[in-house]
Amino acid sequence: MLKNFWYACEFSSAITNRPKQVLMFNQRFVLYRNSQGEIVALNDQCPHRGAAFSLGWIEKDCIRCPYHGWKFQADGECIEIPSNPPDTPVPKKARVPHYPTQEKYGFVWLFYGDLPATERPPLPTFPEYMVSTMRPVYDDSIDNANYARLMEANLDFTHVIAVHKKSFGQRIPINTTINYQVDKYDWGAVAKVNYESLGNSKSFLNFLLGGRPELKTKLTLYLPNVTLAEISVGRGSRFDVKFGVLVAHLPIDDHTTRVKRVLYRNVLPFPWLDGFFRKLDHKLAQEDTVVVSSLNSQPIPKISEEVHVAADALDITFRRFLQSFQTDFDGLSQDKN
Repeated sequence: MLKNFWYACEFSSAITNRPKQVLMFNQRFVLYRNSQGEIVALNDQCPHRGAAFSLGWIEKDCIRCPYHGWKFQADGECIEIPSNPPDTPVPKKARVPHYPTQEKYGFVWLFYGDLPATERPPLPTFPEYMVSTMRPVYDDSIDNANYARLMEANLDFTHVIAVHKKSFGQRIPINTTINYQVDKYDWGAVAKVNYESLGNSKSFLNFLLGGRPELKTKLTLYLPNVTLAEISVGRGSRFDVKFGVLVAHLPIDDHTTRVKRVLYRNVLPFPWLDGFFRKLDHKLAQEDTVVVSSLNSQPIPKISEEVHVAADALDITFRRFLQSFQTDFDGLSQDKN
């Protein structure tokens, strides 16, 4: 896993004044909102007997353990043990790690690390046209595959002709040459590929889009766990169909990932069609998952251990980031802080 990064870990709308468990890195976290609407994040494990705080309750901005009612502040310090007399000192070890959080783009971002605030990397900046003008729909699932392997699939231009050949990839010739340049920055990378044509059919859509439509794709990596696919179908007119597929990958363990997706669209932005687009996006995502879950090695191996070609450039950039920043390259950290 990558330490000292902000992880998109939950949708903001899912966090209320009731405890919510989030699983990452073989570890339980508990999140809740205080009376000011601010998010508190703690280890979801009472130091007394190890019960999950997420089964407890909130009382005056503090959280009560469901087992013996111990009361903990937002900074993780225990301030009350009901079975003790009021004047009994609370043991110094009666505290749990707490984590900084921020909210942006409808996500809660949790900082998993030990850097001071001034040295932490910034939150990513997503395209303004997408988040301000396009209709979002949300999906949440658990995939039986490694988070980094799933991210690789979302950063792969060439898998479309095989993995998605029965859906949207069927109109892209299988011998399409993929050639692109990767632009790398401090906390991620981006690349673009344009497919010249999606077919020869004389459909109304082709007429509306000004001829045989092009498929323009832009894939962006935001470390540590977010990918974005910007997709445009058309010929550069105002009628172009645009989608944005934003995915946060929560690494539960080496073989399990919680996947939180936001599909943005500029086409048919009616609320009553959200369910249709959610199901469509989920179906396409599962086409990836079926293949990725079958990979022989789930945690990503070292670059030298697999064969690569030029079209893998964006994935190779991702792997180099992993090797540069990862604290435990062979598997997810067991560190409980």
